[in-house]
Amino acid sequence: MSKYFMSIDLGTSSVRAFIADFENNLYYSEGEIYDVIIPQTGYAEQNPQIWYDKTVSAIRNVLSKSKINPKEIIALSFSGQMHGLVALDEEFNPVTNALIWMDQRSEEVLDEIYRIVSEQEILTNTQNRISAGFMIGTLYWLKIKNPELYQKIKYAILPKDYIKYRLSGKITTDYSDAAGTLAFDNIKICWASPVLQKLGLDETILPECFPSTYVAGNITAEAAKETWLSENTLVINGGGDSFMQSIGNGIVSEGIFASNIGTAGQISTTSKEPLFDSKMRMNTFAHVVPNRWNLMAGCLNGGIALKWIVKQILNESDYETVNKNIAQTPAGCNGLFFLPYLSGERTPHMDSKARGIFFGLTLGHGRAEIERSVMEGVAFALNDCLNVLLEIGAKCDRIIAAGGGARSDEWLQIQADIFERDVYRSSSVEQACLGAAITAAIGAGYFSDFESACSKCVKEPSKIFHPKSENVAVYKKAYPIFRDIYQQNKDIFRRINV
Repeated sequence: MSKYFMSIDLGTSSVRAFIADFENNLYYSEGEIYDVIIPQTGYAEQNPQIWYDKTVSAIRNVLSKSKINPKEIIALSFSGQMHGLVALDEEFNPVTNALIWMDQRSEEVLDEIYRIVSEQEILTNTQNRISAGFMIGTLYWLKIKNPELYQKIKYAILPKDYIKYRLSGKITTDYSDAAGTLAFDNIKICWASPVLQKLGLDETILPECFPSTYVAGNITAEAAKETWLSENTLVINGGGDSFMQSIGNGIVSEGIFASNIGTAGQISTTSKEPLFDSKMRMNTFAHVVPNRWNLMAGCLNGGIALKWIVKQILNESDYETVNKNIAQTPAGCNGLFFLPYLSGERTPHMDSKARGIFFGLTLGHGRAEIERSVMEGVAFALNDCLNVLLEIGAKCDRIIAAGGGARSDEWLQIQADIFERDVYRSSSVEQACLGAAITAAIGAGYFSDFESACSKCVKEPSKIFHPKSENVAVYKKAYPIFRDIYQQNKDIFRRINV
C-alpha cells in the first residue's frame, strides 16, 4: 500500500488541496477560488463557511482526479494565510466574517494601544510592532468599537486553524501562526501575557500552541463523510503560509532568502537567532522548524497590484500578453513610477494610510509602460524589504523566487536587476503545499526532521536570472526617486484619509 500525505493551503484568493507521494515523487493538486469582501475602504473580510465549502470541494476533486484511495492518506497538514481573526462563539460558530490580514480598521486604535503599552514593552514581549491587520490589533478594535460582539467571542483563532477545527474537531494553533498574531513572545515561545493583560484582552480565548508537527487529532466522522477522507487520517497542526513556502523551497538554514510575490509580497529568511529590527520595520517570528526564527519583511501589495491594473483597469485578457508587452518595454518605463501602496504598506513604512501613485505620466506613456511600472514598483518595494533584512545582519547568499509572481520571467529579471543579485526560480510551483505536506509526513513519523525531508523532496532551482548591467544602472538612479515619492507624499496620504 502506498503512503500519501495531504496538505491544505488556505490562501487569500484560493484554497488548494495537495497530495504527495514522496516515494515516487508524484504530486496532485486541485484548487478553488473565492473573493475578498470589501464592505468599505480599509475593511477586508472573508466568510469562513465559504473557506470550508471550497476546501471540501478541493479535497474531493483531488481525490477524484488522482484516483487515490483515501485510506492510503496517512496524514494531512495545513498552510494558511496569516494574521487574521476568526472569532467563534461558545457553539463554535463565527460571530462575524473573518477579518483578514488586509483589513486596516484597527489603524484607528493603534495610537491608543501604544498609549497603554509602550513601544519598548511591546518590542520586549513580542519582538515586533503592532500594526493594522494583525489579530491583536483587530481584537482590541472589536473590544473598543464593538464590545457586544467581542463579548460573544469564546475562541479567537487563525484562518487555517478554523479549517483544522472543521476537519478534526480540535482547536489548536502552532508557534508560527501564533507569532503572526503579534500577541506572541517569540523568544519565550508563548502568548505575550503582559501585553494582553495591559490591553484587557482575554488570553483564555486564544488557542493552545503546539509545534507544527504536533498531531492534533484525526478526521472526524462528519468531516470524513463531507470530504471522503478516512477517519484514520492524522491531522497535523500545520503553520503559516510564509513558513510553509520556505520549507517548500528548502529554506531551513541560514543564507537563503525567499522573494515571494503572491497576493502580497515578502522577503524572508531563516535565522538561528531571533534577530529583530529595533526600528520595528519588519517581523521576527518563531518558525515551523524547531529552534529557528523566520525574519520577514512584507509588502501588502504584490500580485494583487498587477491583477488590479491588468484585470480591473486595463481589462487585459491574459498575463501572457502582459509579459510580452513588458518584455518590449525598457527598464524605467521612460520615467514612469508606480507606488504600489494600494492597501497601505508595511515594511519599511508601517503606514496603513499610504496609497498608490502613478508618477511621471506623459502623453507618451501607454499600456505597456503602465504594466511594467507596476511590476517595477512591487520590486522596488521588495528591495526596501531586502535592505531592512540586510541592515539587521541577516546573511544573503542566494535569493529564491516564489509565489505566482515567479511564473513571470520578466518579473524575475526585474527583481534581479533591482536587487543587483542573482534570482533563482523555484522548481516547485506549489511551495507552500509541499512544505505543509512535508510537515504532515514529519508529524506522522515518515521523516525524522525538516532538514532530511527537504534534502529528499525539494529540487534545485530551475533557472537563474542574472542582473543585466544596463538595467542595473537605470534602477540605481530610479530607486531613490521611488523612495522620495513616498516621503514627499506621506503627509498628503493622511490628509486624504481623514
